[in-house]
Amino acid sequence: MSKYHDLLIEYYLENQIHPEHFNCPYQVNCRKYAYQGKMTETKMSMVGSSYGEKYPKIVVLSLDPPSGVEIGLNKRGEFNTPHQRMVEFVSSLHEKDNYSVDRPNPHWAMTQIIVKDLLELWGFTAQPNAAIVTESYSNRPIENVSSYFAHVNMAKCSMNNPGQRQAARVVHSTCSKAYLLEELIVLEPDILITQGATTNKILGQMFVGREILVRDLPNNEEISLKNKQVLWLPMRHPTQQLNAIRALWPDYLCSVKVWAKK
Repeated sequence: MSKYHDLLIEYYLENQIHPEHFNCPYQVNCRKYAYQGKMTETKMSMVGSSYGEKYPKIVVLSLDPPSGVEIGLNKRGEFNTPHQRMVEFVSSLHEKDNYSVDRPNPHWAMTQIIVKDLLELWGFTAQPNAAIVTESYSNRPIENVSSYFAHVNMAKCSMNNPGQRQAARVVHSTCSKAYLLEELIVLEPDILITQGATTNKILGQMFVGREILVRDLPNNEEISLKNKQVLWLPMRHPTQQLNAIRALWPDYLCSVKVWAKK
């Protein structure tokens, strides 16, 4: 278990949101917004086993965790039990994925490709003909780089909405105010990528005092997390917006290269 797994477990325990010791003080309010009243309690963040060891620490932040109920809403039936929602299980599950056998959905596919393209700036060697951000990944191998980055969901619990619909805004607001900033401090990112309009609005208010809107993209900000300078890249959500991400990617890549030289 990595250093960051230990730190994350400690943080979740201290804040009463550990999957096996869940006693979140806000749960009564959040359960009101769960589909048919069935909320699945905390799924911990994914933190790769090699996170921060060789390459910059990249954290990707999106809104909601996947469904955690056994009604066919999550593809493989993972994250149903508290044990399956622990950081060790979540991270190991993603690292073992073989994308040549089981292709990821557009969100996770582009997330992997974005992180891989960034890692290559620091010497990471991908497999031949691996997918890149600016071109279609159809019929191209997708490199699994889960071991090198962290993925955080703003909402800690799943509302189990059909079709993976977003949770109510109040759920995101509650979790972001209560837990997000301190969790990011624990993870000590060098680069923070946020995905989607709602995520960018909430993080914008948190870090720069204003919402970051779609019209503001591409954008990059240098923010401070407990006196550590972090490059923040607010981006569109990959689901149904792959072409927009590809069009803006050269701008993001340029900003990362400039930041890396500082």
